[in-house]
Amino acid sequence: MTHDTAPTNLARLTLPILVAQWSRIVDYVERHQVAEHDFRTDVDVRHEIALRLRAKPTTRETREMLVDLDEQFRGATVASEVCLHGAERATEEGWSPVREWYYWRTTG
Repeated sequence: MTHDTAPTNLARLTLPILVAQWSRIVDYVERHQVAEHDFRTDVDVRHEIALRLRAKPTTRETREMLVDLDEQFRGATVASEVCLHGAERATEEGWSPVREWYYWRTTG
């Protein structure tokens, strides 16, 4: 996917913009083959959303929208035994396949 924002700029975006971007990413992943590097960058958007939700709860509407988008994403991707960013980074960041499930997906 063409990226309007690099991961370092995600912190500057509002939650509604991040959710809208995640929606576009999920739609794109459902319809196109995505290069591995682009896929990692795309999934970083979902991680930023997760960080925001841990820091401050959001509306029920937003949570329900994310549930739907995440189901679509799971349907368009395949579970992986390996973190997208590698085992070393996952360990350094304290990521787990349960909480950061999106990092343990691949386009197949």
